[in-house]
Amino acid sequence: MVETMNQGPEKDTASDNSSHASAVGGTTIAKPPQSDRKPSGTRSNTLRRWIPNQPGAWAMALMPPLAGTLMGGVSWRNLLLLLAWVLCYCTEFTTARWLTSRMSKRFLPPVAAYAAVTAVFGLALLVTTPGLLRWVPLYMVLAALTFLAAWRRVERSWWNNLVSIIAACTLCLIAYSLGSGPQSQATHSPDVYFGCPPNPAVNCFSEGLFPAQAFPPVGLVATLIFAYTEFGSVLYVKSLVRERKHLWCTVASVVWNLMLTIGAALVLPEVGFWPLFAALILVIRAAALPAIARRHRIPIKQVGMVESIASLVVFLVTIGTAGPITSTLQGVGLFL
Repeated sequence: MVETMNQGPEKDTASDNSSHASAVGGTTIAKPPQSDRKPSGTRSNTLRRWIPNQPGAWAMALMPPLAGTLMGGVSWRNLLLLLAWVLCYCTEFTTARWLTSRMSKRFLPPVAAYAAVTAVFGLALLVTTPGLLRWVPLYMVLAALTFLAAWRRVERSWWNNLVSIIAACTLCLIAYSLGSGPQSQATHSPDVYFGCPPNPAVNCFSEGLFPAQAFPPVGLVATLIFAYTEFGSVLYVKSLVRERKHLWCTVASVVWNLMLTIGAALVLPEVGFWPLFAALILVIRAAALPAIARRHRIPIKQVGMVESIASLVVFLVTIGTAGPITSTLQGVGLFL
């Protein structure tokens, strides 16, 4: 299980150059001599090789599986899944950096350490929950695409953003299916084996490769909400950073979030105001901040702060309303 979330909120390439030169009163200040700069072997630089340092990326990677864990009911299985996912994210981060550096030896120690620990917890998860093997092919493909993007140094490309979203949001569905709620509702199979009880449809293959129990409706709805809003987050951040000179990206961001607002308004009578409230926050920030940025450049940290708040709102509203939204959809013939 590997993904690339190191773009979110992504750093502006122009702002990266500000550490080398800045303009004050029209005069460019050159970067200091090598002797005045911090040596590359400082503790700070060492920590950066080991610990992913993008809070927005952490949020995008962890909120979907955490929401699935909380909604499905905390169990030792989804807690182990969450731990394995955190280790996978650290493995991905360090491996991508290692590949981007063309396999520089100084980036290898964290790769080896994280990969070893991830393998231990990942194998423990698969042994105790064999049904998760059904998801391994998907994550192998996503891992290959992630590392290809790192090798080609296009980690912030559109297609790699989609890889990141699929990897993180699918974990919401998986974590929900392993929760104490779905597990307690399952029946025992007469031919159980290690790892199958109490839900053979999820924990093994006695009822097929992809049984209905592996796609619980509430978990699936929450997954789709996270996937939709996280792609909207990508559009929004790019409209302020990498695509800020292209009006089409801002328009696409506003339209994408406006569609979410319309959907929230349609379920307002059955679900309540909170989904509409969250959607309004997203569409306002998608329209207002790019307009402000055309006159005054917004620092990337402020972009990240706004998006972190918006992501937290989506996280809380999804946990609270995914169930009622699912019931509403089932009422019109969906997710039967």
